[in-house]
Amino acid sequence: MNPSSLRILITGATGCAGTHLSALALARGAQVYGVAHAGAFVPGVIGQIGDLTQRAVIDQILADTQPDWIFHLAAIFPGAAGDISPERMIQVNVTGTFNVLDAVRQLRPEARVLVISSSAVYGQPAQTDQPITETAVLQPHSLYGTTKVAQEMLAIQFFVENELHTIRARTFNQTGPREPANLVCATLARQIARIEQGLQEPILRAVTLVPRRDFTDVRDVVAGYWAALEFGEPGQAYNICSERSESIRRIADILLASSVRRDIQIVETNPTPSARAVLNQIGDAARLRVRSGWHPRIPIETSLRDLLDEWRARGD
Repeated sequence: MNPSSLRILITGATGCAGTHLSALALARGAQVYGVAHAGAFVPGVIGQIGDLTQRAVIDQILADTQPDWIFHLAAIFPGAAGDISPERMIQVNVTGTFNVLDAVRQLRPEARVLVISSSAVYGQPAQTDQPITETAVLQPHSLYGTTKVAQEMLAIQFFVENELHTIRARTFNQTGPREPANLVCATLARQIARIEQGLQEPILRAVTLVPRRDFTDVRDVVAGYWAALEFGEPGQAYNICSERSESIRRIADILLASSVRRDIQIVETNPTPSARAVLNQIGDAARLRVRSGWHPRIPIETSLRDLLDEWRARGD
């Protein structure tokens, strides 16, 4: 379908990935609608503030917008601002997803739906040096990961029972502009910006520098979302990842190399990870690459420099 004729609905449209996806969809000429619990929509998006745990909200939005594609990004994640009680996380991530899919079944069954999952569904792989493929066992180590497994099971159910065009995107760690302040890369970048501005002593604090994660620039991530929904096979899951693993120490070193200060010291506040911590994850994105040709284009150094520049501009 020509992007300029697409009507797209993005849930969670005011979040980090949601705003970047909105910008991408608008740049491709689509008519973009958004829904979010709070926040500011990208100019050009026809947005509505609403709570997807209230079924009437998504019913009304689908009736009004009649979208061709739906990107279901709305979720509560660890470190999210505001109410992150276990009960609220389950309500938003699981009940909210059911409401979206069941509303699509009733009101817009021909629409394509991308359900955004997470590498948290994999937990700690048995072989930490091997890339994780989509066929790996799902063994989440957190409630968040468990809610993401539940979202995926709902997507499969509606595909099998109702023949909805559902696709799952398993996103590994993402970074870049607009990363939430309390996630790891943004936390480090914000501290460096404050140190440069004389607002903080030259101590860069990190909980631990040991874990390794597969980081992808959020702008590449949302391009992957688009590719998955455009070219993906209904009922399938696709990893969105860089296929590289970086330690938190490496992230800190890249950010420090971009700083104008050379006297910043790194301090770990809890250098020994917990016994259940996920110490290393690296993904395999071959399934999406073969299907669509998608691959990340933005180096981690660029992602982190852009993130640091954003915090410098904010001045807080």
